[in-house]
Amino acid sequence: MRRLVIAIAALIALPGLAAAQDRYIEADHAEVVRLPAPAYTVVIGNPSVADAVIHDRNTLILTGRLHGRTNVIALDARGRVIYAQEVIVGGTMDGGVTLYRGANRTTYACGASCEATPTIGDDPERFSTLSDQGNARIQAAAQALAAADGGSAPLAGGRE
Repeated sequence: MRRLVIAIAALIALPGLAAAQDRYIEADHAEVVRLPAPAYTVVIGNPSVADAVIHDRNTLILTGRLHGRTNVIALDARGRVIYAQEVIVGGTMDGGVTLYRGANRTTYACGASCEATPTIGDDPERFSTLSDQGNARIQAAAQALAAADGGSAPLAGGRE
């Protein structure tokens, strides 16, 4: 009977422990995770929600991509799990304003001033306009960098 009571108490406590294990990451932000042992493989349940890169064998960089929920698993050289965690990717916790005009929504990132930023769920026309402007700015910067570098762009991470 005592074992039954202990087993029931453990089952009741498990959902609370699982919820405490969740990691919240803002979309378009990265976080550093220190691992308890060297990692050789990282698996993401849904790579469209989050991404993970092994910076060095004991450090992961987790990046939130799209709103949603997924999991991250890191394995050692023998294939043993050294890290497993649920990851929730969501919106900005602070420093932002959401403006609703009827059913249409626009999201602003705020610092010294507020600037509209394309966010999943915003008014589709406004989202497209802001995304196009952002892509044009990135292309202009890449072209300026290539021109300043004599026509060649650096490899990933700045290494050549």
